[in-house]
Amino acid sequence: MEKNIDGIPTLESSKMRLFQILQDENTNVERVEQVLLSDPAMSAKIIKLANSPFYRHSDQSLGMRQSLLTIGLDMVKCLVLSMAVMESFGTNTVHAIQLWRHAYAAALMALSLSQGSKDKEVLFTGGLLHDLGRMVLLFNAPDVYAPLYDAKGTWPDVEQEQEIFLTDHTLIGEAVAGKWHFPPEIISIIRHHHHPTDRNSALVFLINSVILQIERDLPPDILQHERLLAKFLGKGYNDLVNAILQRYEINAVIIENLF
Repeated sequence: MEKNIDGIPTLESSKMRLFQILQDENTNVERVEQVLLSDPAMSAKIIKLANSPFYRHSDQSLGMRQSLLTIGLDMVKCLVLSMAVMESFGTNTVHAIQLWRHAYAAALMALSLSQGSKDKEVLFTGGLLHDLGRMVLLFNAPDVYAPLYDAKGTWPDVEQEQEIFLTDHTLIGEAVAGKWHFPPEIISIIRHHHHPTDRNSALVFLINSVILQIERDLPPDILQHERLLAKFLGKGYNDLVNAILQRYEINAVIIENLF
């Protein structure tokens, strides 16, 4: 395990400070804008997204204050955390971007399906970082891990990872998230998103499964997990599947403007 997280740096401090500010329920746009003045790259990303065709409804170019109001602080939080992780790994390869597109889709979906402020924070961050271990493997062993991404657009499952690395992305993600001092609830989602143990990990499991099927242009097939999903999400989990399908296209348009 240790060799798979060797050399993983700490998260970039200024972005994590901003992320912590964004987690404060009393945070306002003025405070966020003030912190962003010290991060030109982050500011440029936010302004670019706010001025994209999805958000922009006039010919007037939006500045920082209006950009924050336009995309909302939840989206800013998504950008801040993802950029902190991206900069730590220092990779912008095709496969890394593929992982981040999926991560953004899962995070935005988890956010939209969450209930209550605490639930929102845990599910959003767990959704964004559920494949953190894959990012670590891609960072530490790109020549071995990247080729495992097959022609159907699928990363290897945990069994295949265990055969090759004697560990898997859920265990590695758990270790790195612990090293970065994320809360236990978020670490649990990362560890158990393939084998749920509670409602949060089951919801991210469902989101991950449906989005993967969409990305492969396949209809969602979750009948094999019916008993497991019903146990943690209730018998009405099919309503969640429909919600994911309905919201995916909107989120996909937003994500397209992040790259």
